[in-house]
Amino acid sequence: MSDYATLKKALIKKALLLSLAAACIFLALNLKSAAKGIALGSIFSVVEFKLMALRLERRFTRQKRARDYFGLVGRFFLLSIPLVIAIKLPSINLAATVGGIFAVKAAIYYHFLISNRFLSAKTEEKAI
Repeated sequence: MSDYATLKKALIKKALLLSLAAACIFLALNLKSAAKGIALGSIFSVVEFKLMALRLERRFTRQKRARDYFGLVGRFFLLSIPLVIAIKLPSINLAATVGGIFAVKAAIYYHFLISNRFLSAKTEEKAI
């Protein structure tokens, strides 16, 4: 498996684990609507990330500028679906849905900034 595919899988796993942890915390606090919002937003966020990764792979193989515009609009449309659902259904918290949409972005932040610093610090301690 290539490094790119490994990175994709790691980021998706971290995003789903972060959203699962947040949903469990909200369930423990008896905030079911917030847990539903986190789950809904993170599922659509992961799907959007997968589509973006596929588009990136296709972009390197062939250059279609008109399709890139429709891909961008399609991604925004895809991310608007959970927001509309959260607005229409009172049983889903809108703020938690927005937080779930940022699950992949939080996983990327965690992976590249926080996780790598701890790994490099542990490696330096062992070398001494």
